[in-house]
Amino acid sequence: MRFFPFLLISVAYLNAGEDSPAGKLWAELQAKREALPGVHQEFEVTRTSKTAKGDPQSSKRRVVLDMAKGQWRETYISGSGEQVSIFDGKDLVTMEDGGDEYVRTKHKAKDADPLASVYRLSDPDWKKATEVSRQPCGLTGLTHQCVLLEAPIKPWTHGDPRNSSKLLQGTVRALVDLDTGLLITSRSLQVIETSRNGAYQLDTSYGMKRMSYGAAPDAALFALSKDMREVKELGRWSPEKIKKQLAGKPAPELALVDLQGKSLTLADFKGKTVLLDFWTTWCGPCRADGPAIEKLYRKYGNKELMIVGISVSEERAVVEQFLKEHPHSYPVALTTENEMPRPYQVSAFPTYMIVAPDGTFSAAVEGDQGFGELRKLLKKAGLETE
Repeated sequence: MRFFPFLLISVAYLNAGEDSPAGKLWAELQAKREALPGVHQEFEVTRTSKTAKGDPQSSKRRVVLDMAKGQWRETYISGSGEQVSIFDGKDLVTMEDGGDEYVRTKHKAKDADPLASVYRLSDPDWKKATEVSRQPCGLTGLTHQCVLLEAPIKPWTHGDPRNSSKLLQGTVRALVDLDTGLLITSRSLQVIETSRNGAYQLDTSYGMKRMSYGAAPDAALFALSKDMREVKELGRWSPEKIKKQLAGKPAPELALVDLQGKSLTLADFKGKTVLLDFWTTWCGPCRADGPAIEKLYRKYGNKELMIVGISVSEERAVVEQFLKEHPHSYPVALTTENEMPRPYQVSAFPTYMIVAPDGTFSAAVEGDQGFGELRKLLKKAGLETE
């Protein structure tokens, strides 16, 4: 993996089952952290992925974490919404902020309590940790000392042979307050191999921006409201829900890599109307609308309008064969090869979404309303479809 030089110091591996001194220190710091009456921390998260040939893709998020006596609430804030995870000391629940559904993951008493992502740190093997240095934490108003620890990430493999990913190598560095056990900054660097797209490097950093501790937080932070209902999985976003929650607001962030390997973001097309066309090769209405969508792009493409086709849940080979028979001039991306934010996880086809030139979400329409309804929406945007 010559094109992925590791930026972190290699970790000295120890005998299996034997805690290193730094590993023991991590456990001591965790105990200090858990003994605090309450903690509030806010982090900025930067994540950058890079392949051997492609340009790096970066995203920034915020994480707000509250902890108290074995309970925690973590809110993950991105341009595509807010996801909340709560561990109440018994079970882990996940939900969307403002939603009325939640998913519960039962926690077995014999298992270790789940950690918030801030402290999970890509699951390093702390038994093999090393201490890199000690230094002032640099916190305003505090003279605490911090320790910089480094550990290898535990090996993992996900998926099946047709769609798998595997960690080739990975390392975490964490700067931790020796007085409180609280994380100040962290960085994980991983090289991941996928069966579809080869290998890429994932670089994730957490930087703490605000912190307070000592006072116990409001117990309501760790409880669900009575009007919420438990589901097996969070429902997909429908155009009705999208219009209700997003109309007139900045469109959720969307970063894609198309079939040709080109990076696409909504920000790239600011100043143009953007049409997102969610489709599948087996969808009859999608096929029927295809020629009109292509004609529209040929008329306005690279001028007032940008169209991005998004093929949902289909393999590359299937889509590429379809496009040989039904060519599209506009770029096409696959949900199977891209991370789709929740508002773009649709299940009715075709679904059309329109983003206004100023970047705000304008409209969405689905299914057999098809191109006829879309024509009306585009006309409102000043684009004739005839």
